[in-house]
Amino acid sequence: MIIENLTLRDFRVFDGEHQFDLQPRVKYNKKRPIILFGGLNGAGKTTILSAIRLALYGRMSLGSNVSKREYDEFLKRSIHRTRGDEGGRDSAVVELTFSYASMGIIQQYIIKRSWRLTSSGIKEDLSITQDGELLPNMTAEHCQGFLNELVPIGVSDLFFFDGEKIADLAEDATGEALGEAIKKLLGLDLIETLDADLGIFLRGLSKQAAPKEVKARMQQLEAKLCELENAAGEALSHYEQLKPQEIELKATLERLELQLSSKGGAWAATRDDEIRKEAELSEEKRQIEKEVREVLDGSYPLSLATKLMKRTCQQLEREAKQMELVAASKLATERLTALDKRLCKILEDEQLSRVRKTINEEFDELLSLADNQELIHGVSGRALATVLETMRNAKGAARKKAVALAKQMQATQDKIDVAGKNIARAPSEEQLQPIVDLIGKTHELLGSCKLKQRQHIEDHKHKLREALVVARKLEQESSLLTAGKEKDRTTAYANGTRGLLKDFAAEIAKSKVQDLENEFIQSFHRLTRKDDIDYVASIDPENFSVKLLRADRTEVDKNELSAGEKQIYAIAILEALARTSGRNLPIIIDTPLGRLDSIHRSNLVNHYFPAASHQVIILSTDTEVDESFYADLSKSISHAFELRYSPQYGHTCAEEGYFWKQRNLDLQGAV
Repeated sequence: MIIENLTLRDFRVFDGEHQFDLQPRVKYNKKRPIILFGGLNGAGKTTILSAIRLALYGRMSLGSNVSKREYDEFLKRSIHRTRGDEGGRDSAVVELTFSYASMGIIQQYIIKRSWRLTSSGIKEDLSITQDGELLPNMTAEHCQGFLNELVPIGVSDLFFFDGEKIADLAEDATGEALGEAIKKLLGLDLIETLDADLGIFLRGLSKQAAPKEVKARMQQLEAKLCELENAAGEALSHYEQLKPQEIELKATLERLELQLSSKGGAWAATRDDEIRKEAELSEEKRQIEKEVREVLDGSYPLSLATKLMKRTCQQLEREAKQMELVAASKLATERLTALDKRLCKILEDEQLSRVRKTINEEFDELLSLADNQELIHGVSGRALATVLETMRNAKGAARKKAVALAKQMQATQDKIDVAGKNIARAPSEEQLQPIVDLIGKTHELLGSCKLKQRQHIEDHKHKLREALVVARKLEQESSLLTAGKEKDRTTAYANGTRGLLKDFAAEIAKSKVQDLENEFIQSFHRLTRKDDIDYVASIDPENFSVKLLRADRTEVDKNELSAGEKQIYAIAILEALARTSGRNLPIIIDTPLGRLDSIHRSNLVNHYFPAASHQVIILSTDTEVDESFYADLSKSISHAFELRYSPQYGHTCAEEGYFWKQRNLDLQGAV
């Protein structure tokens, strides 16, 4: 099966007619399976999945126990309402085009489901076109029956799913959620229904020949069983009745939050934090300014005149040498004078003259160097060392610290500017209070709705447990009466059929469970991508609980798995169920990555989506499939749609592309 096109007209957030080409396209000689829908919360991603399910299954898309009245109310609420145009729309259309291969023959089907408001209520129409021709003599009931046979709803649940379905399987410790999926996959729910009908039939036969007191007990038990079954069905019906309300409240909440965000709600929510941040940054800036003043009071200003400082250092060093020569000259003069006096006493005049001449020739150069340069600064010794060290510090540490403080000052000022802009962007509380009040009220209604749903489900389970006890008692009474009547052909056939059904269900469950275990382990290992994980799966064929076992056959506590690994576990279960079904259907996944960390997201992006099916429709936010993951998926992306909700007009616009459309078009062209 390949979904080729989806057309929506005035359906929920979509105003007017919108057509989505969902046929996978060939790019660079390769058919790419992924069609990506991107949109912020409330933009209509879930509406796409709801529309496809509604087109195929009608009332059953909301649940098995939804009444006609509840379904009509859902259809009425699903007609788009544009702001300022209340009551202007009275109809909506969902049309799905897909091709389906059966016995090697590919046929195209167009399902058109439309409804309109009339004076007597909702009028719904359903038609099916096969290969361009309308199927003749088909009522709406016939059309729905045809679709249910073509794509059974129990099987499609394994291919069309959202984050809630993944969460149910991830937290399923009892095997209840998995058991329901397997029963629908194998048709075991039909076998259970047939077995129950045969039980009722046998009890009817037994009652005909039963003594009065036994018949009275059986009638009481049957009445009690009927009462409990009705109560359980009523509780489930109440739960299903609340599903459309929950969906509507969630959509309303998403739209209100988007509207709040568009009016600056995000800035208002952090206004106090921004004011506090601005004060902290201002104090930080004052401390930096204090450090800057300390640096300026030190040697740093000398670094502003590097050439002059260099020349000064050279001059000081020359003068230091000159001063050393002057000191040496004075010392030499003193010593020569003393020597001359001593020589005058022991030498003759002629000898003294020759010695003086020799001494003068040797020392004249030294004595003349001491007088060659004029001293400007006259700094020497410790004072000179201090001056030179100060200048070196000015060129080195002081300058580096000044540069670092300048950068720190600029960065702090930039943060202060950003905080100031954010404070300026934030609207007043009075402007946002009406929307905030609506969001709070919607949260309360949604919380109350979910609480009622949990209560109804618990009541449903409680009544079913009580009904099971009563059914066993009835079974015991009936078996005692029929024990001596095995020769009765009808009774024998009915009992034999029940036994055969039980054996058949057990064998087919056992066979499929083995296939499911193998498929699950392959999927789980591929998606976790951990070399140190060597798990095998064990699925109980009676209650369908799943155990993960290590190589040494010890059980792995599922609570030890991280939240991301639990989500991967659930997706691996769904993939294994889909592969075990033998059906070749598209995969549609709504918000699949919301609860995963970056590593597990990367595993899904690289190892699940590209190979999940021949057609994979992903409904994602910009934070789930972001720019990086988009690049990873680009080799498998056929095309993408961006859904943009307008709070001003109250509707969603769609166009081909993604959040960073042009950049990714360039990227695809380079792949």
